[in-house]
Amino acid sequence: MYMKFLWKDIGRSFANPGFFAGFVGLGTLLTYNFVTESIHSGSPYYAIVNILAASGFIVFLPVFPVLGYASRFCGEYESGYYRFILSRMRPQKYAQMRSISVALSGGVIVALPYLLICLAAVHLETPGLADINALGTSALRVDADIEMVVIGRTYGIGMMVAVKVLLGFLFGSAWALVGLAFAVWMPNKYVSMTGPFVLYESLYILMPDRLNPAILVRGDDVGHLLSVVLEGVWIFAAAAVVMAGFKRRCRDE
Repeated sequence: MYMKFLWKDIGRSFANPGFFAGFVGLGTLLTYNFVTESIHSGSPYYAIVNILAASGFIVFLPVFPVLGYASRFCGEYESGYYRFILSRMRPQKYAQMRSISVALSGGVIVALPYLLICLAAVHLETPGLADINALGTSALRVDADIEMVVIGRTYGIGMMVAVKVLLGFLFGSAWALVGLAFAVWMPNKYVSMTGPFVLYESLYILMPDRLNPAILVRGDDVGHLLSVVLEGVWIFAAAAVVMAGFKRRCRDE
């Protein structure tokens, strides 16, 4: 019974207007950054670093994964449908099911546009680091000691793209779960969609670089391995808050 509900819930998390709105919105922003700032830069390394580090992208990034499925619980709570689900599974299973669906949906909303724009950069730009002497005055440089560039030159540009996509997926999963946490503690659709953005902006201003979510999603400043680990910590922390919220919500009913 649980697996049947889980697969249906995962399907709904992808087949809803919020998922497509988040995917198209983020894809449009990344494409705009690529076309206006990085296209024909002379290096896929420069293009990818610049696209994913653009200030407009970083500031608004948490908005998109939250659009996917994070606020679904609010509608179920207001309509009473969540009682029907609880009649068929324990609260812990309900919380696990919804956390998995929300995390997958939010992660893909960020990771898929990441992947597509990185592949476009690899296809359209000249492989290798931009060389101002060889490519002319229009070529743009990227520091060769940036860890992402080192990964690309050592293990291939495919590995570099894979690490970037992984970071995007983890970031999207974490902030979608943050949206779900707001939803279960304060089941209001507008709170669940705006709360993560307000929290993210506060952390963006106040947190040190090694914990700053905007720095972690890029991975270039604190290192990709550390970024992956810390993104995992964010996911587990958000999931713990979600589980506690579900437990409290079901106990109070």
